[in-house]
Amino acid sequence: MRALAMLLTSFMVMPLLSGCDKQETAAKPVPEVFVIKTKEHPYTPQKGFNARIESRSDVEITAQVSGKLMAIHFKEGDQVSKGADLFDIDPAPFKAALNKAKADLAKADANLHNAEKNFERGAKLVDDGYISASEYDTLEAKKLEAAAALESAKAAVESAEVDLAYTSIKAQQDGRIGRSKPAVGDVVSPQSGALTTLVGQDDMDVVFQLPEKILLATKRADSKIKIEDIVVSLHMPDGSVYPHTATLDYFSNRVDTATGTIESRARINNEGDLLRPGMFVTAVLQLNEPLMGLMVPQAAVQVDQVGTYVLVVDNENMVSRKNITTGDRFGENVLVADGLELDEQVIVRGVQKARPGTTVTVSEYKAATAPSEGDVSDK
Repeated sequence: MRALAMLLTSFMVMPLLSGCDKQETAAKPVPEVFVIKTKEHPYTPQKGFNARIESRSDVEITAQVSGKLMAIHFKEGDQVSKGADLFDIDPAPFKAALNKAKADLAKADANLHNAEKNFERGAKLVDDGYISASEYDTLEAKKLEAAAALESAKAAVESAEVDLAYTSIKAQQDGRIGRSKPAVGDVVSPQSGALTTLVGQDDMDVVFQLPEKILLATKRADSKIKIEDIVVSLHMPDGSVYPHTATLDYFSNRVDTATGTIESRARINNEGDLLRPGMFVTAVLQLNEPLMGLMVPQAAVQVDQVGTYVLVVDNENMVSRKNITTGDRFGENVLVADGLELDEQVIVRGVQKARPGTTVTVSEYKAATAPSEGDVSDK
């Protein structure tokens, strides 16, 4: 009896379960997804590097002669013009040396005049046989020695004049003067080192380390980016953007083996005297003109153990997977370097509902905000 009851029960339950399966199958809808068609967007790739400011004309002012410092003619930190007086060294000993050199010059000139007269007389006497050829040679040698002594005396005068001129130290260029290390009354000399510094203000250098792979990328024949297409903008320590841009004009002739970078330099205008040597800034490299590249919203990009991919829908609403290679991110979009073609339908919303090989209902995705097509965002 028990076996019969169980058999009857199973026959009664089976139609009920079959009915439930049919209800569930009928109730399961085709998932709806929202897609965009892939297209190219303009973008401006950029990269920031830590940089420092250097002056192309950072001059150390040193003493060329030794002596007591008599006067300082500038106010520390002032802007000075080329030729302006900076320091005075006591000129008295140098004036005395110049006077002595001039006296020695006059004496040497007189000696040469006398030697030339004796030589002329000797030329007549040797012809008449009154002096020997040896004595005549001696007169000629004295004339030559006197001429050499005269040239030496002239050089001594010139040297004394130069030393005297060095007692007045002048600005060698326009620029901003630094702090004076000596004070009036100190004895200075060439061994004293820099008395102060003078920094030219017109042009500054932005110096930074550029990864070697970036430089190599610009040198390839098929590269879309060339060095001459790159401009450098500065982000200041306070976060502001400097109003002028720079151009790259120098790369070191060797790679730093410790970092794999190349010292690079860009010249930039210093109008307004805002940039100072030693200042740390961010040098941002970017292109003059934007490039075009295929992009998709970041929300469409998925990652698993196999790699990065997106889900696409074909003309028959069938879902498939496309493995892609991505580049930089630009606002809400990400650059696709490989794996997608133009006008493919990429799922942006409803990715969780879609599975490769299944059919979906397709609707157009409309972003809440316009897609960003500008600079590279920080990752």
